[in-house]
Amino acid sequence: MKKRQPYNAETALRIYYAYPNEIGNTELKELFNVSGSSTVAAIKKAVRKLMAEKEIKVWNPRNVDTKTVYEYAGIDIAAVERSYLKMKKLGLEAQA
Repeated sequence: MKKRQPYNAETALRIYYAYPNEIGNTELKELFNVSGSSTVAAIKKAVRKLMAEKEIKVWNPRNVDTKTVYEYAGIDIAAVERSYLKMKKLGLEAQA
């Protein structure tokens, strides 16, 4: 499956900090801007494979590890945060 990219920086940051341990279907749909359950299931399957390789477990079996989701998507949260703060400082708007 082709890796999906996150919707926008603000959403990526909000979800990362609001749900530091686990995220579920609602957050995945918002993060990747998808609506289909099958798409979310495919994302979760790929993330769970990474989690199994790293022996990461979650409390709720319906959720996936937040940091692993961001790794799957290739999101460097520190870089996103720096860019987002710089855009705010310059008075620019991030594009969706």
